[in-house]
Amino acid sequence: MKIGFFGTPLHAAKLLKSLYDSDHEISFVVTNIDKPFGRDKKISPSPVKLFSLEKNLPVLQFESIKSESAIEEILPFEADIYVVFAYGHIIPEKIFNAPRLGTINLHGSLLPEYRGASPVQAALADGKKITGISIQYVTKELDAGDLILSREIEIFESDNSETLLVRITELGIDSLLHLLNTNPSEKFLATAQDISKVSFCKKIKAEDRKLNFTESAENLWNKTRAYYPQYIPYANFRDKRINFHKLRFDREYKSESLEIGSVHYFDKKTIGIQCGDGHFLILESIQPENKKVMSVNDFINGSKPLEGEKFS
Repeated sequence: MKIGFFGTPLHAAKLLKSLYDSDHEISFVVTNIDKPFGRDKKISPSPVKLFSLEKNLPVLQFESIKSESAIEEILPFEADIYVVFAYGHIIPEKIFNAPRLGTINLHGSLLPEYRGASPVQAALADGKKITGISIQYVTKELDAGDLILSREIEIFESDNSETLLVRITELGIDSLLHLLNTNPSEKFLATAQDISKVSFCKKIKAEDRKLNFTESAENLWNKTRAYYPQYIPYANFRDKRINFHKLRFDREYKSESLEIGSVHYFDKKTIGIQCGDGHFLILESIQPENKKVMSVNDFINGSKPLEGEKFS
C-alpha cells in the first residue's frame, strides 16, 4: 500500500519508521517547517524530517497547508491512503479527500474524549486510570471523524507524559499496522462518535506550569505528571524559581495548622508543601533557579528551608 504521511515530533517519527520498515511504501512525508529549538534557538528540522532525509523520502513543508500551492504540491503524489499522527495543523478537505482510502488519524485518547492538542497530558492531569488510542477518519472538524477502532491502555501512578506517550505510541503503531495489513480494497468500516460524550483538551502554555497550592495535593501531583518533562512545573521560593522534577502526594496525613504553600518537615530528610485540601506534596527531585537538578536532601542541606516557610 502506498502511504502519504503527515507528522512532526519524535513519536510521529517512530510511527513513520514502523511504516517504512513494513511492506508498505511511503510516497511522501509532510512535516512542520524547521523551527528554533533549545537554549541557543538553533533552527532545527523535526524528527520526522530527519528520518525522512535519512531514508531519502520526499519531504514537503509548508507555512500553510491550506494554501493552493501546498495542495498543488501534495496531490500529484500517488498514495492509497494518508496517515496522520501529531502533524500539528488542520488538513484541508481537498487534501484529506484525495486518496482512495481516505485520510486516517492516530489520536492519543479514547475519542470522543479529549479532542485536541494534548490528550495524553489531559488524561494524566484529570487523574484518569484508563486512556487509549483511537484511529479515525480526518474530517473538517478537529478529531471529529468517524472511529475505525479504539484500544484502551492503563495509566500507572508512575506514569508521566513521557512514559505514557511511549506506551500509547507503541499501542498505536501496533494497531495501525494491523489495520493497514488487512489490505483493504475500500474504506474501513467506521462508526460516528457519540457527541454526547465529547470533551476537549487545550494546548499547554508556559503559564500553565506554575503550581497554585490552593488546589488539592492530588490535583497538583497529577498536573506535575502531566506536564513533565516537556513543561516542567514550578513555584517560587525565596523569590526564586524552583522547578519540580518529581513529587508525590501524601494520601494519609492531613493538617490545617499551616498556611497554604507552607513547608512541613515529616522528618529530617522529608519535606512537603501544604495544599488547599490540607494534604501535602512531598518533594523528591527539584531544580532551584540557576542550579542543577538535585535530591530534596541536598536541597534541605543547602537551602535549609524552615518549617512554615512558604512556596508561592
